[in-house]
Amino acid sequence: MRFMESSKITKACIVLLCLVQSLFFSTAALATLINNGDFSSGLNDWSDASFTGSVTENDGQAILSSGDNTDPFAAVLIQGDDGSFLFDSPIMVDPNVSMLSVDAALLSMLFDPTEQGGSAFSDTLFLAIYDAVDYTFDAVFEIPALGNVAETFLFDMSDWLGRGIAISFELADEDDGFNLSYSVDNVLFTYNNTPVPVPEPESFIMLLVGLTLLARCRKSA
Repeated sequence: MRFMESSKITKACIVLLCLVQSLFFSTAALATLINNGDFSSGLNDWSDASFTGSVTENDGQAILSSGDNTDPFAAVLIQGDDGSFLFDSPIMVDPNVSMLSVDAALLSMLFDPTEQGGSAFSDTLFLAIYDAVDYTFDAVFEIPALGNVAETFLFDMSDWLGRGIAISFELADEDDGFNLSYSVDNVLFTYNNTPVPVPEPESFIMLLVGLTLLARCRKSA
């Protein structure tokens, strides 16, 4: 009988230890992943949600091109969502992330006979950040790439620390009489100097409670 009680206590301690370890590792860091941000694997891990435009890969770069007529979402390349806004695999932004870095260039400007050319706006590349939980965190930034030599653009990520997001590159096709193509490359997060995120106070309290219970379990065993 005493052996059975001891065995139950031991099992309970093992389960508690697993829970404590799970809590510790879950609060120690959040996964921050932008997969294939250099497009060395083509467009793998990215979703093409284009309409009248297109997204292709060439020489380790994503190429977004506008198409015939006009369309605010002519070419769309997104990661963290597939364009449905269900966010099955959002990008988790680590608390140590500082900026989102993107290399972009304007590659070509071709005449589009399907457009009237009456707009004062030209085809423009945007970066959209969509929050997986709260759309009020959504934001759109213009990427003002003007030349065919890639420039690095930095975007402040402080509003999305610890949140799940999707990153979307969107080429708006305006009625300017032209089709534009942009390159996108080296999509990555930059980090602050602090190497490891610190668990929140509530997490520390839960961790200490778990360790105390674990110590009592060992004494009882």
